[in-house]
Amino acid sequence: MGESLSRIVMMAEMHGRDLVRRHVAIALLVALPLSFYLSSIGEGRDAVGTGGVAMAFAVGGATVFSALSSSEVDQRLVMSGYRPIELLLGRLLFLCPFGIVIAGLFTALMSLISHPENAGVLLLGVCAVAAIAVPFGIAVAAIVPRELEATLVLIGVVGIQLAVRSSSVVAEALPFYGARLLIEAGLAGRGGIALPLLRTAAYGVVLLMLARWFVGPRLSANPAVRHTG
Repeated sequence: MGESLSRIVMMAEMHGRDLVRRHVAIALLVALPLSFYLSSIGEGRDAVGTGGVAMAFAVGGATVFSALSSSEVDQRLVMSGYRPIELLLGRLLFLCPFGIVIAGLFTALMSLISHPENAGVLLLGVCAVAAIAVPFGIAVAAIVPRELEATLVLIGVVGIQLAVRSSSVVAEALPFYGARLLIEAGLAGRGGIALPLLRTAAYGVVLLMLARWFVGPRLSANPAVRHTG
């Protein structure tokens, strides 16, 4: 157990160093939801919903780049005895807090400018966007293991979530629907919290299972791999 935990922590540190080296790309990714929010600010509080959901571009994009840039390293680590689940947990250990910190700073800015009815629920909603963007990015990188195609999938899904009304069937089928409901509840000062949180958590678990299902066989393709758990 102790050895597995140290491996997970080491993976988190590795992904942290990788993203620090990509600081310009990360800054541009963070600037994207900010530009969405600022360009929509004339629409009143609706700009907060746009900016909050657009946070998925920043966190999901960072996750995709981190996962795809380390694919060859992952193969070597599994050959040396690491388990795929340890690689997955290592990514989550760094990327989830990273996303939540960005979401917190972004929510503070939007709250100062747009004055939502319930800033606490708004913070919860934007953090939920960041939290679900991590497993979504991991799943996209696992299914579409090329940066351009994976980025296009990310842009497509988040773009559709932004474009459709939250009451539509299409919106409900997308991964950021629960987080979007929380953001809207924070803006209006009313609305349920428990169900959107449960929906977001369930979607995250499904995405992680999907990522594990796609990545496992790829990492285990080499006959030298000894661990597949």
